Amino acid sequence: MIVRINQIDVAAAESATGWDPGPPRGGIDFTWPLRTFAYQIFILETDERQQPLSAAFRQDQIRQLIPQVLGALAGDETQETVLRLDGPVSDGELLAAFGYAADPTGCERYAISQTHKLDPLPDAVLSSIRLVPTPALLKTMCADVKLGLDRAVRLRAFAVPEPMINPLLDTTDLDDERWRDILPRATMVLSTAVSLQSLVVWTPRFDPTEAKRRIMQRLTGRA
Repeated sequence: MIVRINQIDVAAAESATGWDPGPPRGGIDFTWPLRTFAYQIFILETDERQQPLSAAFRQDQIRQLIPQVLGALAGDETQETVLRLDGPVSDGELLAAFGYAADPTGCERYAISQTHKLDPLPDAVLSSIRLVPTPALLKTMCADVKLGLDRAVRLRAFAVPEPMINPLLDTTDLDDERWRDILPRATMVLSTAVSLQSLVVWTPRFDPTEAKRRIMQRLTGRA
């Protein structure tokens, strides 16, 4: 497979994810500082021998790329990864994440948004869950096909210092004023695109040359 890393306009990065703008899967109400870089990472539809790769194969590879890209761009050991998952509370979608939150050995802290269904109509109920996974749990979650990352669940990962973890866990609304304090302290933010077609990354720390170097080192096992 061939991994492509393209720099994109920061102002267009959210639209590149393809998610609808409404809560809870829409864009965060925050304007990134001028010296912020955005990248779109995807897998080409053909391999090195120009043989076609199925959509399912590329989605599986994107799942595996998530912890690799986080490891490459999160920064040093002072940064912690906080996951935010938004989607329908149903089998094959967000429901699988609740079990991971309850894992005391893999999840240090978590928060779940208030969720209720007060209408008998079979409409999807959307919710949000934020958690702090160990590296092993992060890898397991990303690979779990019962977690609908390739369907209707949006994954966002934030690399932040310890003081920002609890505020981030507690922040549900996309227009919460606390984003103005949290995101400037983040080393990077990663989001899945609709149908796991790609990953979109925002980072104020790594320019295109350094970002590509770090990611390729990680993928080739030299990091």
